[in-house]
Amino acid sequence: MSERGELLILGRRHVAIDAEALCRHLDSCVGKQVAEVLMSNHETRKGKEDVAEMRRENPQHSVSQILDRLIEEDRISGMGITRIKVPASASDPVTVETDNPAVVGTDGAAKALVFSYWAGALSALFGKEHEVTDVIYDQRSNQLRGRLVSR
Repeated sequence: MSERGELLILGRRHVAIDAEALCRHLDSCVGKQVAEVLMSNHETRKGKEDVAEMRRENPQHSVSQILDRLIEEDRISGMGITRIKVPASASDPVTVETDNPAVVGTDGAAKALVFSYWAGALSALFGKEHEVTDVIYDQRSNQLRGRLVSR
């Protein structure tokens, strides 16, 4: 945090919020289904915008380099320790795993906060829309997992 009251992550200004409280509040205000749609729209757009910006800044970067930077941003911002497993075949789902996730919900705004960002980023990287499926939280390992399938 700077003397100017700014939290900078990878050169962009952010604001620290209680993500779990925000997601619970959205779910209670409009219901889990609507909250999930709202958060999904926001996060999908954000994922696409971040990839577009990274490509503009570093057009020579590979998909792997962009994913590494996005994963680092997740860690720095407090979302957790994220791993992306991209299969050899584009028709197979991408696996997203987050250890020590900031939110652990498998539905509603929390689900969308974690996974829709990645759906948007992968859609931009691979030129095919992706959607979130099979989200589970393993309390024992404190890991949130989901799959992103291309449409």
